[in-house]
Amino acid sequence: MSEEEIIEKTKSFVKEKCQNEDSSHDWWHIQRVYRNGMLINKEEKANNFVVAMITLLHDVYDHKFFDGDIEEKLEETLKELGIYNYMEESDIKNITYSCANLGFSSNMNTKIELSIEGKIAQDADRLDGIGAIGIGRTFAYDGGKGKPMYDPDDVAIVTSEEYKKRGSKTTINHFHDKLLHIKDLINTDSAKKIAEERHKFLEIFLDEFMKEWNGEK
Repeated sequence: MSEEEIIEKTKSFVKEKCQNEDSSHDWWHIQRVYRNGMLINKEEKANNFVVAMITLLHDVYDHKFFDGDIEEKLEETLKELGIYNYMEESDIKNITYSCANLGFSSNMNTKIELSIEGKIAQDADRLDGIGAIGIGRTFAYDGGKGKPMYDPDDVAIVTSEEYKKRGSKTTINHFHDKLLHIKDLINTDSAKKIAEERHKFLEIFLDEFMKEWNGEK
């Protein structure tokens, strides 16, 4: 089985697996992250196959939806798909480890060190968390959880450790607790260029939101 065939088989599996997920973590999110990864890697020139597989599989067993050993479950999935034996063992370890450690909270643990392919996939995922799409995903996810958009009586910005424990109490707080920090967590130079523009859009949106909330326009 060729790498292209493995990627196509993985796409089919992920598309079916994620079809019932909320719109912030659905197949379209996966597809955007995959495309971001391919775009970034045009400049970074890492292992394209590994980048493709990490971006496609990164959310299948996301910790928000899966309570278990992500690396172990991904290896099991690769075997069930019949593609495990067609892959290099080093690639499999790279893919499963990266998928298990891409999240925002990973940066709170200095022991986590991703491969260049993992860093590219992490950047690709983070780019989908900012800009216009990032704003839409944030409100979609928080709305599904019943979280209020904003509460002027609860505007404290939480520390990283507090965020890890409880997260943001409102959607607008989430911008300050997480989204506005993403630009500074990007790994690769090529992704940083894209992040700068998307970050500016977050700032413009927040400024407009507060003006409308306060009845200033």
